[in-house]
Amino acid sequence: MEIKLKKEVEPKYNYQIVDPSEITNITNFFEKGSLAMVKSGERNSSSTEFFFVTNKFPELDGRYSIFGKVVKGIEILQDIDKEDLIYEIIISN
Repeated sequence: MEIKLKKEVEPKYNYQIVDPSEITNITNFFEKGSLAMVKSGERNSSSTEFFFVTNKFPELDGRYSIFGKVVKGIEILQDIDKEDLIYEIIISN
């Protein structure tokens, strides 16, 4: 897991925030459109499963690494139902 703290150049790896007051020092917060990997709690457990959040989700801040964000088409994300199948995702720059 990678967590980037304010005023630090490099992110911290394999670092877990234990003290809740440290949450205010992270640079990335879970908000609408954030993209992260699923993690079971075990070391090296991230898999090919990922998730988007559709609202602020402070319970995840500092517990999961955010590695992407929806910058266009957020309305499509909000229309996806848990029963829908995603056949293709195109990531572009």
